[in-house]
Amino acid sequence: MKRYLTLLALLLALPLAAQAWWDKDWTGRKKVTLDSKAAGLTAELGSVPVLVRLSSGNFDFLVGREDGSDLRFVAEDDKTPLPFHIERFDQINELAFVWVQVPRLAPGNSTQHVWLYYGNAKAAASGEGGARYDEAQLAVYHFSESEGLPQDASGKGRHAAQSVGVPVSAGLMGGALRLAGNGGLSVSDASLQTATELTVSLWTLPEKTDGELLAQDDWSLHLVGGVPELRHKGATARATSPLAGSGWQHIAVTAGRQFVLYVNGVAAATLSGTLTPTAELRVGSGLSGQIDELQLAATVRTAPWLLAQVQSQGEAGLLVRQGEEQTTDKSGEPNYFAATMKNLTVDGWVVVVICVGMFFVAVWIMYDKTMTIRRMEKTNALFSAEFEQLSRELRQTERSAEAHASRFERLAGKAADYGASSLHRIFRVGVLELISRFPNRQTQGAATPVVSSQAIDAVRATLDAQLTRERHGLEKGMVLLTIAISGGPFLGLLGTVVGVMITFAAIAAAGDVNVNAIAPGIAAALVATVAGLGVAIPALFGYNYLMTRIKGLSADMHVFVDEFVTKMAENYGG
Repeated sequence: MKRYLTLLALLLALPLAAQAWWDKDWTGRKKVTLDSKAAGLTAELGSVPVLVRLSSGNFDFLVGREDGSDLRFVAEDDKTPLPFHIERFDQINELAFVWVQVPRLAPGNSTQHVWLYYGNAKAAASGEGGARYDEAQLAVYHFSESEGLPQDASGKGRHAAQSVGVPVSAGLMGGALRLAGNGGLSVSDASLQTATELTVSLWTLPEKTDGELLAQDDWSLHLVGGVPELRHKGATARATSPLAGSGWQHIAVTAGRQFVLYVNGVAAATLSGTLTPTAELRVGSGLSGQIDELQLAATVRTAPWLLAQVQSQGEAGLLVRQGEEQTTDKSGEPNYFAATMKNLTVDGWVVVVICVGMFFVAVWIMYDKTMTIRRMEKTNALFSAEFEQLSRELRQTERSAEAHASRFERLAGKAADYGASSLHRIFRVGVLELISRFPNRQTQGAATPVVSSQAIDAVRATLDAQLTRERHGLEKGMVLLTIAISGGPFLGLLGTVVGVMITFAAIAAAGDVNVNAIAPGIAAALVATVAGLGVAIPALFGYNYLMTRIKGLSADMHVFVDEFVTKMAENYGG
């Protein structure tokens, strides 16, 4: 029993743990999911640097400090701070690149996550801390400098020895380095001289299909007709196909007991041979194009490790998936509706406001028509019963024109009782027309009055005219429902299309095509379509319901007109 109680307590504690908040001084946070299953990782990895892209589509730059110094990354337990460093934080253009050192990546896991905290005006001037990379990492170059030699971002001070490249502000991840095939850059350090294993990786955007990418004394990597070719002491190994497309490509070479070439995280060629350590590494000496994110490690990185880098850093990477923003005011619970409406553009708001106005107009019409029809059906039933009784009485005995007219006028005068009855209004105009055709009431005597067939036709014409007016009254305002039915979806579609256009334009300007950056804008754009359908669907149901009831009332009025004319012709026809 004790064991079951313990298990129950743990289960009850799980939701409470999910609601925990690392530090209440930080007012906002968001879950950053590391989806190793979607990224295709098949082995567990330890101490992996992961790139987190922030843009206007997935982060509110107005909440945090202007330099991003209040950012903090916390492990899944919501207690352990993680080492990280900011490559670029641009509040004006709403774009940031932050590197987080994740202690572990489990394979095939779509729920592992870390927490990003922000929104603390009292935070320390620098939010970066801890070891940025593992011990095997020799150097990392983000190329985020606007001038001077590329600097080592690993914190170990192994800066580039020389470079003829030109800094580019908008690369794959922040800055990049443009090379013109005239020397590239070189890294010279004693750590390279002692490294018996080496991994070199970088992103490249070649402009020509030939050139040297990487080289040491006894090995090199070239592009030959766009195909990566690995060379070692006269031996060569080539990839099976050229670099695909015209976008950024990830290239990595591991060297130890053999040389392995990886293209976009997949092994592309293998070459036998042992690494001979040398103090210098040449990068892009024969390349015309751009390079970004050069990493050196004194170890042979595994294929899953390199794939994790590709899936984290690439434009279409699947490893990093960002959740909704949360605040302390909501006890950590995301409000998806509020987050979506927050991203709604001005044109979307215009469409939503119009649709909301149309919705209230449609609701009022449906309510008003429903109440009118109900009252009309009820009073029509009461009037029909009294009219039938009057018809029987008039057939039973002969009376003078005065007597007949007075009976008709008495029933026609009950407007207070049958004010909502369409049949009573039709009856009243018909009776007034009929009794005006009676002979002189004082001189006719006690005989039943007689009217001509032409007079009966005139009575029918009067009844038909009133019936038409009654139908017009019933259908008044129904055109607004048809406008809501047909116009609502088109208005919503217009708002969605314009919203999607604006979203893609913003994403293109930011250079971030990650689905997490696109999704909030697309979701907000779809709000306009939801608003249009929210108007059209209730209006459609209401319109069909009301038209069915109106057709029923119209049929009753037609029947009454026929019945009235027939009975009057029977009683008073000449």
